[in-house]
Amino acid sequence: MKTLLNSALFLILFIVATSCDKTVEVGPNNATLNTDDLVKAIAKRLDGKCVGYQLVISVKGSQKSIYAYGDARLAQDGNARKMNVTDKFNLASCSKTITAAALLHVLNAQKKSVDDLIHPYLPAHWTLSAGVKTITFKQLMTHSSGFSNKSYGSDYANLKKLVGESLKDSSKPEVYNNANYALMRFLIVSLAGHAITPMPDKVTTLGAQTIEDTQAQQYADNYISYCQRNVLGVSGSTMSSIVCKPTDASPAQCYQFPADNGKGTDFGDMTLTNAERGWNMTSVQMAAFFSTLHYTEKILPKSLSDMMKSDRAGYDIKGQTPTAKVGYYAKNGFYPGKFGNKANDGANFGKIFNSGQLESWFIGFDNDVQISFIANSQVFVTSDSKTLPNGDLAANSIIAAFDEWYQSGIKK
Repeated sequence: MKTLLNSALFLILFIVATSCDKTVEVGPNNATLNTDDLVKAIAKRLDGKCVGYQLVISVKGSQKSIYAYGDARLAQDGNARKMNVTDKFNLASCSKTITAAALLHVLNAQKKSVDDLIHPYLPAHWTLSAGVKTITFKQLMTHSSGFSNKSYGSDYANLKKLVGESLKDSSKPEVYNNANYALMRFLIVSLAGHAITPMPDKVTTLGAQTIEDTQAQQYADNYISYCQRNVLGVSGSTMSSIVCKPTDASPAQCYQFPADNGKGTDFGDMTLTNAERGWNMTSVQMAAFFSTLHYTEKILPKSLSDMMKSDRAGYDIKGQTPTAKVGYYAKNGFYPGKFGNKANDGANFGKIFNSGQLESWFIGFDNDVQISFIANSQVFVTSDSKTLPNGDLAANSIIAAFDEWYQSGIKK
């Protein structure tokens, strides 16, 4: 009975918290706008264009409007249900924003600079190339380390191989590579002083492999623990148990769109390849982290969270809305589905990469509006199945909706 009462109380508190006044002074010259109108403008563009999505709109650190559309699970996976903002998904590369915040947190705690070198904090027995010994923490966070865009994988063995080779594109100022962030799970754990099983000076090949397997698990688990305590847990009471794998009995799934009869995917356990991807969260939890990061100092001093936005450390995009010219910063996560992107995938265009696709976004606007978004399929410009899926379409639609909504303040 007590459990039922507690559940009922939580539901009541949740409804009250998400039904607060939706009017905010964030339009031109502080014109008052309604955040539910922004939801409607987004829904007009995205409803019917994917299997499902969920979003949360926050203003100055306070969640104002939530919305869910479509399906979280389809009949072919059993336990079919509609999408809800309490459904968890693997955030893909939006996990990088969490990792950047964690790295900055531990650097700040240890009184280290983002311009310090990373190599003293990598596993002591790894062989490092000369180029790797020149990389700073900030270069990793801004994808300017010099690593090429060649993918080695984000597991222990492949990262060890990567740092032992010469940098391929050191002349290029910025090359996006997931390895930049995958390496941060080693750096965060080492900086925090977590105990890791050492590699003996003399050890057999089999013994070395056993120790490396142990180290891989220790680094991954301790990275998760650090984020739970210092980044996610301080953002909300439900967030200290978030991990890098599905935990629900019937987790939400990701699908192709237009929907076919194929089973969905939740992308599985990414504990051992985390930091650059893997965190399983709801849009409500995303919004709580996003707001805590930039509208409190529970995670970072304002100077550091501002640096993330200005230098794109943990974010990929800085821009302006096309008409109203409101500045924004953004990070996206993406798992390719059936088609991928022709420009990037070349001969692989048309092949199935995953049984389902996911798109996630953190988008923050200069008028203190933040949007946290997850779609569990491709998002199409039209319903024509031959239309190329565009990985940026959801964000483009959200930004266009914001532009329309913001300018409605001019007309009042």
